[in-house]
Amino acid sequence: MKPHIPRTTFGLAVMVSVVLTALAVLSGLVGRYFAHEELEQQLDHRITTESSLLIEEYDRGGLAALAAMVDSHHDRHENSGLGYLLVDHQGRRLAGSLQAEAPNKAGWREHLYVGNKTTGDRRAHQALTVILPAGERLVVAADRMPVEEIDAVIGWITAGMTSVMLMMGIGSAWILGLITRRRIDNISKVANAIAAGDLSRRIDRNNRAGEFDRLTETLNRMLDRNAELLTNLKQISTDIAHDLLTPLGRTLNRMLDRNAELLTNLKQISTDIAHDLLTPLGRLQQQLELALTDCRNTQDYRHTIERAIATAVEIQQLFSSLLKISEIESLTLRKTFTPISLTEVAKRVTDAFRPDIEENGRKLIVRLDHDLHILGERHLLSQLLVNLIENAMRHTPVGTTISVILSRAADHTILTVEDDGPGIPVADRARVIERFVRLEASRSTKGHGLGLSLVKAIATAHEAELIMEDNAPGLCIRLSFTALPIRDRKEATKV
Repeated sequence: MKPHIPRTTFGLAVMVSVVLTALAVLSGLVGRYFAHEELEQQLDHRITTESSLLIEEYDRGGLAALAAMVDSHHDRHENSGLGYLLVDHQGRRLAGSLQAEAPNKAGWREHLYVGNKTTGDRRAHQALTVILPAGERLVVAADRMPVEEIDAVIGWITAGMTSVMLMMGIGSAWILGLITRRRIDNISKVANAIAAGDLSRRIDRNNRAGEFDRLTETLNRMLDRNAELLTNLKQISTDIAHDLLTPLGRTLNRMLDRNAELLTNLKQISTDIAHDLLTPLGRLQQQLELALTDCRNTQDYRHTIERAIATAVEIQQLFSSLLKISEIESLTLRKTFTPISLTEVAKRVTDAFRPDIEENGRKLIVRLDHDLHILGERHLLSQLLVNLIENAMRHTPVGTTISVILSRAADHTILTVEDDGPGIPVADRARVIERFVRLEASRSTKGHGLGLSLVKAIATAHEAELIMEDNAPGLCIRLSFTALPIRDRKEATKV
């Protein structure tokens, strides 16, 4: 049977209080035990000392001297709790006034009950009996009342402290439960309001570095993110409605209606797909019509079909790139992030690109600081850097110098890719990271305008800031990642 564990804050606090009270009781009992033993040892020591003195007197002066010393010690120690008794071998009293029966056996007796002449009651004494050579018995006893009184005092103190601790614990538990319930009720009210449709509600903070304030901050960030996603979904709906004006938009809308799950992953791409697929789809249709009308032999058919397949592959690659961007923008990949050495990622990518860059008449400069780590996904970071380098190669003339720089700035890791080519006008820099945007100077090069869109999506997934600047001349793209704390770097995976 499983033990019952309270599920409320009050119940848990009461349980802790009970446990602490039990420990206090145990501590009191242990203290009482050791105090009792210490007092017992002191009584034993007093009795042993008195007995030794009396035996020494017996050895020096015989029974008469012992009897005289017993009477003398009794008169001197009567008020100190010590008592003495000397009897012959038949039990007749020879000296001492201890009102008790002398034990027949030698040794210790923990409870020897002795009468009191004044009150008439009998109290327990700690006693030591010594049998002399002629059979006489010497009894030295000490009153146990001080030991019992101290035991009682310690017991009452333990009981009192236990009661106080228990009441204070239960009171503290009640206060803790009250405070906790108020904070939770505040969160519940906001959650109920949001569930009822008021998406603008947020949880109030006390501006303190407590657990509830950190939880509040996290929940508010989650609500802000949900609001952002809702805005994006509304924009998607607007774009889809706009695209219904074209046949392809209507066809795409019917496909999205039949595939509701795919709609979530294809954020904001319906308009872009409709625009960018017109050219490859028209080219594919033209090639297939050519196969029907102009091909006269097997070689012509093969050539036309190969061109059509190449166009279909281009369309497939376009879809793959869009789906990859959509998957990254969903941020579901963050749960797979691990500590990554960005230095090793940058070194591997630049080493792989150096031969191609130099073969195409360009120069590559690499400056990487050592031991720079971030939290991320290794393959996505490699793809980000590959796209930036390929973008610099594709849109710069022969003789251009491309620089890849990785440096540390406070608690951030800065990745910079810059060139001294023609650059991008300031008015177009915000547009080039959008899907399918290609400037007039790039129309003659291959591609669909998705390279920088993928870079932006990967940077957003890694919570990195992307900045485009004029390199005077050329373009400078800078990404600022949050650096991984030193304590977490030992877990960084090797590239």
